Amino acid sequence: MTIKPFRLEPGMTIGLVTPASAPASRETINKGINKLQELGYKTKIARYALEKTGYLSGTDRQRLADLHAMFRDPKIHAILCMRGGYGTPRLLKDLDFALIKKNPKIFVGFSDITGLHIAINRKTGLATFHGPMLTSNIAQEKERDFALGGLLRMLSEPKPFGSILAGSGIKCGNTIRKGRATGQLIGGNLSLLVTHLGTPWDFSTKGKIVFIEEIGETNYRIDRMLTHLLNAGKLSDAAGIVLGHFTDCEEKPSGDGRPTQKNEEIFRELLGGLGIPVAGGFPFGHEALNATLPYGIKATLDATRGDLIIEEPAVK
Repeated sequence: MTIKPFRLEPGMTIGLVTPASAPASRETINKGINKLQELGYKTKIARYALEKTGYLSGTDRQRLADLHAMFRDPKIHAILCMRGGYGTPRLLKDLDFALIKKNPKIFVGFSDITGLHIAINRKTGLATFHGPMLTSNIAQEKERDFALGGLLRMLSEPKPFGSILAGSGIKCGNTIRKGRATGQLIGGNLSLLVTHLGTPWDFSTKGKIVFIEEIGETNYRIDRMLTHLLNAGKLSDAAGIVLGHFTDCEEKPSGDGRPTQKNEEIFRELLGGLGIPVAGGFPFGHEALNATLPYGIKATLDATRGDLIIEEPAVK
């Protein structure tokens, strides 16, 4: 059973955390904070959120302490990740899922934050949100109305969001296999989905709408990770598959005649024959057009028309 968090309203406080890599410049952080405050929200930076330990934002213990403190604090109404990067899988074995389930709150992020989404969804049933982060989208002016506007509408209105394409300028996604299917949403960054296989936080795709995005992986690696998911029994039992941005994932011709393959060809070859609706080109992932997708919430993929519709409220 999905647990829905309480909705967000102006005047409420958003806690800012960095559970993976170190945050961007303080200037970028301040731009994002200023935008949220301009819209009427209060913000609170977690105690260790500005720390740096190598490529991580503080030690594992510090990043974990920040997450626990934000879920525990009754004055924090929503938790927003400042950025992704790397590091969330290192936290999972010590994450207090009982605390999170006892204090269900809005939790937002994408990329490496997929690690937390998948685990929290599996262990608590809390609906969390694959969506814009402070420095990646909210601090940036490009397409901010779509990314931030859509996020806040989903978090503040306890009613079905409808099409995630609304306001994106994208008329429809790209059909890979026609059809229409409804199911709960699950998914995220492809690398992180593969990372969870065989762990206590492994996930089910049976009967679900699976959404996938990626950044900075070459075509053969995309092929390898999708093949890994299929070999592990994932995807083929899904209700449908939605593909978002695959940013900087197209291998450039080498000039030496070495063969390559476009991602769309890989998608059609590996996913097109599963007998379920599949569509790509949707606006979520590592680009300015970054729609919010709620985990565990019912959605309909219309791969024939190229649309994804959120069918139920994600907050209460």
